[in-house]
Amino acid sequence: MALRLYSTTYCPYAWATRIVLREKGVPFEVIEVDLRDKPDDLLQISPKGQVPVLVDGDLCLTESMVIAEYIEEKYPLPNLLGEHAADRARVRSALVDCLWVRSQPLAKLAAMLYYLREQTHPQRMERQLSRWQRYLDELDSLFSRHEWLVLDRMTLADVHLFPMVAVGRALGAGIGPDRRFLAAWYEQMASLPSVRQASPELTQARA
Repeated sequence: MALRLYSTTYCPYAWATRIVLREKGVPFEVIEVDLRDKPDDLLQISPKGQVPVLVDGDLCLTESMVIAEYIEEKYPLPNLLGEHAADRARVRSALVDCLWVRSQPLAKLAAMLYYLREQTHPQRMERQLSRWQRYLDELDSLFSRHEWLVLDRMTLADVHLFPMVAVGRALGAGIGPDRRFLAAWYEQMASLPSVRQASPELTQARA
């Protein structure tokens, strides 16, 4: 039985999960949901109504980092976490930073602009955009010295960062012409088959 993935096309966490599954070559079914009108079957397996949700037989997993590590253990090739304990720890640290710290400005912008969970206010929006732009500056500096975010190859950290940068562009926080090292990393990621196949415009009902 193919894995089932409850996903929202432009949710960066669900998007990253699609990339991981594509990179592993794992057959999976995408169930696209509207988070503004959450279906009952999603609420039954995800009490908070969040995506992504991965269903593998009787197992139901939420949180993109948990899902990514489960996929990594079940389908170990290609390796996206690191061959050694120190490398795995570095990738996990980068994932925690990306998912639970750095993503907060985007989450707040999405709440204001798309889900309407927070009152839209120009000053609040500008504050969150500024926070994200400062992070993009940090990334550009990092990529001026390193090809990838953590190791010397693509890892789960890069996979989760890419859709966040993409969504940031859609929310008005583009890479800009001066961040050429970040732009080079972004284009390198965008050219990968797994990333192209998981991109929103290529996502279909069944993957």
